[in-house]
Amino acid sequence: MASPQIDASKVFEQGDCFFQTLAILRNAVGPDDVQLSVTIGEPAIVIGALTIELFLKCLACIETGAVPWGHNLKELYDALSPATRARIQQNWDNDILVHRKSEWDRIEEGLGRQIARDLPFALAAGSKTFERIRYSYEGNTADLQYFLHDLPQLLEQVILEQKPEWTGLRRAYRPLTSSIPRSKD
Repeated sequence: MASPQIDASKVFEQGDCFFQTLAILRNAVGPDDVQLSVTIGEPAIVIGALTIELFLKCLACIETGAVPWGHNLKELYDALSPATRARIQQNWDNDILVHRKSEWDRIEEGLGRQIARDLPFALAAGSKTFERIRYSYEGNTADLQYFLHDLPQLLEQVILEQKPEWTGLRRAYRPLTSSIPRSKD
């Protein structure tokens, strides 16, 4: 099921807002700040997965003129045209897999099991994590895998290859105002 006509650039703008937020969170953590890494880890996964969802929906909207419903990252990816999936897969294989190989090898060695490296499998595993991490207080997170940290940037690149005129497209910054009165002390 798809939504009524929506301007794909609006989907891109919203996805970019989440992408920028994700970048801010990642940049806030220094290499030795374990506590901050733990504190923002789960929210960063949710924001990252939502960014991926929005960018996949943007690509679908560019192709079809409609935004698909749903949150399953693998299903959203599978709904894209073969050419778009091939481009994403090519970038994943040539850039992300190569760049992350040694890191992921160490993680596998530490875990004693394989992690999701194949993009469709990583998307399926990431969707499961996206769903369950929002309810991590239930304690059902032992077998989750999320290795999609680089995918938002890759998807943005694929979008901008198709729509280079969106390169400078950003929502206007508006400072937040507090509704809580401040004391004059």
